[in-house]
Amino acid sequence: MRSALPPVVLLAATLLACTAEQQDRSGPTEAPSPSASLLPTPSAEPPRIPSATELPGQDVLLRFADAAHAFALLTDCRDDGVCAVRAAVLADGGWQLRDTPAGATEGDGSDHTLQVAGPGSARLSQRDAEGHEESWLTTDGGATWQPAPAEPAGTAPEIPSGALLVADEQVNVLMPDTAEYKVLAEQPPLTAVDRLDLLADGTYWTRGKDRATGEPAAAVTRDLGRTWELLPPLPTPPGHGHHAELRALVAAEDALYAFETGVLLSDVYRGTTAGSLIAVHRSADDGRTWERVWTGGGGASPRSLLGTPIAAADGSLVVYADDGIYTSRDGGSTFETTRPGPPPEEPALTPGGYLLTDIGNPGHYRISADGFTWHTLILGGNRG
Repeated sequence: MRSALPPVVLLAATLLACTAEQQDRSGPTEAPSPSASLLPTPSAEPPRIPSATELPGQDVLLRFADAAHAFALLTDCRDDGVCAVRAAVLADGGWQLRDTPAGATEGDGSDHTLQVAGPGSARLSQRDAEGHEESWLTTDGGATWQPAPAEPAGTAPEIPSGALLVADEQVNVLMPDTAEYKVLAEQPPLTAVDRLDLLADGTYWTRGKDRATGEPAAAVTRDLGRTWELLPPLPTPPGHGHHAELRALVAAEDALYAFETGVLLSDVYRGTTAGSLIAVHRSADDGRTWERVWTGGGGASPRSLLGTPIAAADGSLVVYADDGIYTSRDGGSTFETTRPGPPPEEPALTPGGYLLTDIGNPGHYRISADGFTWHTLILGGNRG
């Protein structure tokens, strides 16, 4: 598969070593180098994004446009619990603190959403207690903000490279230059779209329901949204048809992997319907045919899926679960526990590279261009 994003090829053994090291905050901030036999050639340097612990308040959201441009949302709270909402904008190698038009909030900032359209361009939304939403946009790095149009402004014939897709009644494109929505001219062959993501190889994928059958389905575009291809149904394990859900799609160098969640009998006994990992599927032809290579249940691990699974450069798959980190070195057929216990971080693939978000320490991140060398990034004074 081709590479269209920054070289975000991960190496599983290093990632796991880095994650374990993260628990000791007094230790080095960079990951140790693995053996030369595992080193990708060349190994990309991580984005050298500076920390900014002098920023007031607590970082609650970090969104990237690319490896050199990002927006962070911070809440700075008074003793009475009322919090001001500000933005920190990454450009020209440093962070700039910006005021936002968002009103004061109570709590952790979860009533706000931040979408980054491109370098210096973003869209900020705030919900009130009744669920009404107000939005603003900026195209000058947060120096000024304007009310954002509620409706899309026209159509986009294709998706600008790396642009964010947003699901509404139709698939909209958040335009990098204006931070306004446009309706994608060629819509995927799905209804009730509830997931839109960009793979490491530049392929966009979406999840919803097949227009013809009403069954859960997924589609991909390999030409920036000019055409869409409906993926065939996954070979879901017997007995899971009504509860199965395609949770994640991951592009490796030589294969595409689909991670499917559902409800296991053990979930019913525990009184929960939280999605368990029930299957891993592999495709060697860009998703046109699928082989189920791993089936969950019966004590098999991993039992769940936390964040984005990682397809490493050495062919291994790394899965973060609620109870540990697991690695497969045989194309997803078997998994070994490489770090027991709840992970301290959650992985994601962003336009800036792979990002590890510290679950227990807001504003603490590590970022990598290839998963081999990690750079620690701390934003805000960790005071909400």
